[in-house]
Amino acid sequence: MRHLVLLLCAAAFLSACVAESVERRRPRKGPIREVGYVDYGGGSVRYSLTGWSWFIQGRRRDARRRMRKNCGKDLEPRVTDEYARQDADAPYVGDDLAVSIQLGGTHYKIEPFVHLLYECLPRTETPR
Repeated sequence: MRHLVLLLCAAAFLSACVAESVERRRPRKGPIREVGYVDYGGGSVRYSLTGWSWFIQGRRRDARRRMRKNCGKDLEPRVTDEYARQDADAPYVGDDLAVSIQLGGTHYKIEPFVHLLYECLPRTETPR
């Protein structure tokens, strides 16, 4: 029972350390091995700036992990643009849309987010 309580607490605690993929373009290989990649891919992720600094650091690590996962093993993500802005999110699902519309603008949650735009590029050899 104690392990279950600790597991649930850890899940709730770590749920705040997540980033969100806004756009994802997967790398595409050409039809012939010698051609290599036709499109390297890339995308955009964002994470919230609200909360404690170590939560924000965890969200940034999660954003970098999502970028690496999208690029795959052969490519590495390189951030092309990074900016912070206020985003408005509506916390509703399809079932309670009618209720949310009656609330008007009060159902929007406005928070600062950092957006990372990235491209997947071939890995470079680092000099030793």
